[in-house]
Amino acid sequence: MASNREISSTEKLLNVIRGKAKTASDEEPSYKPVVPKKKAKPLATLTSTFQRPVTFGVDIGHQDLQMAKVEEVAADQWRLVDFRRVPFPSTTTRGTHEFTNFLKSEMGKFCGTGKGLQIWNLMSSSKVDVRFIKIPKVPRKQLENAIYWTAKRELAFEDMDTILDFEVQSDVVEQGIKKTSVMVYTVPRRDVESVLELFSDAGYQLSGLCIAPFAIQNLFRTKWMPTYGETLACLYLGRDGARIDIYSRGSLILTRDIKTGMNSMVESLVESYIDRKRPTTRDMRWSGAAAVDFTITPTQAHKLIMSLDPDSPALTADDTGHDLSEEEIFDMIRPALDRLVRQVERTFANLGGEKVHRVYISGVVNAYRPLIDYIGEQLGIESGVMDPLDPSVPFISGYTAPATTSEKVSLAAAVGLALSDNTRTPNLLFTYKEKEKMATVSRVNRVILISLAAVIITGLTVFAWQERIASTKKATISELNQKLSSLNLMVDTKLILQMAAKDREERRLKKEYGDRYFGMALISELSALTPENVRFLKVKSSFGRPEQKAAAPAKAAEKGAAPAKPAEAGVKALEIDGIVMGERNMLDGYLSSYVLKLKGSPLIKEATVQKSVIEALPQNKAEGEVLRFVLNLKLQ
Repeated sequence: MASNREISSTEKLLNVIRGKAKTASDEEPSYKPVVPKKKAKPLATLTSTFQRPVTFGVDIGHQDLQMAKVEEVAADQWRLVDFRRVPFPSTTTRGTHEFTNFLKSEMGKFCGTGKGLQIWNLMSSSKVDVRFIKIPKVPRKQLENAIYWTAKRELAFEDMDTILDFEVQSDVVEQGIKKTSVMVYTVPRRDVESVLELFSDAGYQLSGLCIAPFAIQNLFRTKWMPTYGETLACLYLGRDGARIDIYSRGSLILTRDIKTGMNSMVESLVESYIDRKRPTTRDMRWSGAAAVDFTITPTQAHKLIMSLDPDSPALTADDTGHDLSEEEIFDMIRPALDRLVRQVERTFANLGGEKVHRVYISGVVNAYRPLIDYIGEQLGIESGVMDPLDPSVPFISGYTAPATTSEKVSLAAAVGLALSDNTRTPNLLFTYKEKEKMATVSRVNRVILISLAAVIITGLTVFAWQERIASTKKATISELNQKLSSLNLMVDTKLILQMAAKDREERRLKKEYGDRYFGMALISELSALTPENVRFLKVKSSFGRPEQKAAAPAKAAEKGAAPAKPAEAGVKALEIDGIVMGERNMLDGYLSSYVLKLKGSPLIKEATVQKSVIEALPQNKAEGEVLRFVLNLKLQ
């Protein structure tokens, strides 16, 4: 039965994954990353705002703790700040409270206890299933679903128990069809929870979690270690097996576990050792001497193999096989190495024509040069060790590297972890869902910034335009002030009254002239507007007089009556009695056209047809029938 502590941590983690509002019965697949709850961050000080990014890589190995600290000094420029390799205490076992205290103590010395530290940890590669799939070329919006269902079919995982993530690599053409190459990987959710719980108990929050192939990939992608523009392979010799990782142009394109490792070498040495000693045992039995045990245990064989490493302690007289030379020991493990090489060759054959030019070897016995050279010779390629602390690396200049090759090689994963970043490193705690959310936020921020920039530019343009107009008006005012000053004209109330009186007099004279010559102007206008087929028989006018208009209000006031309205005091009107001659069916049209012309005149306010009838003129029968009309014109 699980403890209360395990249930509590699992429950908290599941709440973070699916949210408080979601349950296990939701239809949406649950493949969100495992991210521990974040506490509210305090306000950043001015000093911390301008600090350079620093990342810590923590690799918990089999026997020791490797840590590295890398600082990003500029774009694509890094500096190794510090590294440390601490062996586990002999009395400490992983998974115990003592081990958690050991981790907390050593990380406190190396990383400090500040908030918001960027800490990346290494997870066992055997717990992560990495596959390389190809999907049809689809639009970006459909890419996520295409990858998910393809991975679901090939990896057969459960959403609630597994974390899924992927990295789109490149476009390829397969049998004439465009496809997209994608690296997908899954990991049991409980394994991630256990790592998070370990660091949480130690008082630290992880920023990232990845596996060794991804950490080594950082060394190539950041150009910490050169790729020479070639396809490279990294062969890791572990205790229970080996792993081959292949990188093309700095990106992982294949990873495969191989059963042949240190255990196979131990088995090969045990068999060879017994075979070498068996004749001696037969001779002693024939001679009647007492039987001697010439067998060797796996532990003794392991120590014998490790003695090949020049950085390991030398054998003593009490160690089994101490009398064997390095060449003899190497000959005993050669069959296992040959099997390992054949499996690596089969892996290379599955690259589809991609040629591997160099192999880096790490793991056990990584400082024994004959073993490294033998593997390279059998593969027919150049071989070496994965040494991220080589003095030729420009990012570690001025820093003293460890003295032994084994120590430097063992720090490769820690340095790679310290070079991690979500933009280039697959992160089991920050999957593609979170990356898509961050990309969406970034797009929204860019739109907001562009909009604000457009508003600011528009505002500055309008401001500059208004400043230009203001400057022009200021120049005009200044010019007018100069002209005014040159006139020496003193403006006062008396002068303004005189000018107003003069203006009134000019208006009165203009009005008087207008009234005096209004009749002549009206006759001229009628002559111009009246066509030849329209003749006047009688014209009656009513213009009114100014004296009458002025006197009418006064007389009305004397009698006590209300004064007449201005319109009633003097209305200008004209009554025209005339005829329209022409064809019988066109007479009304002629009259209407004539009335419209009169209405368009500036001297006539309104024109109304009071009467229009067809008549025959007896005094002039030659004209025939005419249209007689009476027009009432209101004048301006």
